[in-house]
Amino acid sequence: MSFAGVSFICDGVHVCSSPANGAAGSAAYGYHLLVINNYTRTKQAIPNGFRIKSGKFKLGGHTWHIEYCPNGDRSTISGYVSFHLVLDCDGGDGAVAAEPVNPKFEFSFADQVAKHQATRLRATKVCEFSRDCSAWHVGRFVRREALERSRYLVDDCFTVRCDIMVVHAGAGAGGAAAATAAPSMAGAVESFGRLLDTKLGADMAFEVGGETFAAHRCVLAARSKVFDAELFGPMKEGTAASVVRIDGMDADLFRGLLSFIYTDELPEREDHGGEKETSSDDDDDDDDNGAQSDQKHKQFTWLQQLIVAADRYDLQRLKLLCEEEMYDHIGEKTVEAMLILADHHHCRVLKDACLGFLGSRGNLQKMMAADGLDRVIKNFPSLTKEIIGRFAVVMANKS
Repeated sequence: MSFAGVSFICDGVHVCSSPANGAAGSAAYGYHLLVINNYTRTKQAIPNGFRIKSGKFKLGGHTWHIEYCPNGDRSTISGYVSFHLVLDCDGGDGAVAAEPVNPKFEFSFADQVAKHQATRLRATKVCEFSRDCSAWHVGRFVRREALERSRYLVDDCFTVRCDIMVVHAGAGAGGAAAATAAPSMAGAVESFGRLLDTKLGADMAFEVGGETFAAHRCVLAARSKVFDAELFGPMKEGTAASVVRIDGMDADLFRGLLSFIYTDELPEREDHGGEKETSSDDDDDDDDNGAQSDQKHKQFTWLQQLIVAADRYDLQRLKLLCEEEMYDHIGEKTVEAMLILADHHHCRVLKDACLGFLGSRGNLQKMMAADGLDRVIKNFPSLTKEIIGRFAVVMANKS
């Protein structure tokens, strides 16, 4: 993976860029960083629909830039931060590439480690950039409200990363050239994923929620100390030909657990269905607030279930990935349940984030007034003490 430089936006304008070395320009897979300083002033100064351009950068033999919309790129999503990836010019002459360029790309926060994986990017759809469509956008990158209470906004600054993989390069009238080779580690992870899909060499099976799952003992034992003890230790269950029954877990959740064990990626529930919103400038996809709210609730429930399962099988990386994803779900309606979950399953990062939310902007007072923490106060005295301690620190800092 090649680093394709960094751009800085301050007070609503692009102030400077730091280019990468020359090798990055020809690399087929890499990323560019966009640093947003003085976010609040940017939000106040730039109206809905207006964009701020990053510096230009080269990747995959083409020149690109990013456009940042702090108040959404159209009226229907004014509550979101939007980003555009633009194919700027080819060869430095200002002309858009004569042949279509077909990359995969994804925007994320710079410290969202779970999203910076080649296998994840390879799973996104291919977008065609051409003379007729030189830009694609992610309109609903993040709600401004969620950004402003997240850990990603520090000292009124946040950094966005754009990963790009040029999958096909134009090959004239004859069509597209072959796909670029994947990084070696990505290929290894994909091979393990295929091993799970094909069941080749599987030497055991699990029965979960009425479904049977074939698996490989060595893979499970290598990834989980709990599986290691159950399958090879003194407490091993049955023989190599046996079917191990797992209670207290549904089939979809166990399928997700296996997916993580084999691919090292955060699994998504099948009925979440959604590719990220990636569309051309000409698309006009209307907001569907009811469907989005339902989708968000399902994702929140799924992450909760994954944390419980990850703790059960001592999959610490999966637990951390889930904690990271749950940042976007912290709010007045969810923070109590998240605090209890984090405390019970030793999620220190998530717990600190919840306590931080309660300690900021009068959130604790509002929730106490609405009896929003009754369950914690009645049943979790140690958590109550931590909340009081955090609130005391906040009040002391204000005085």
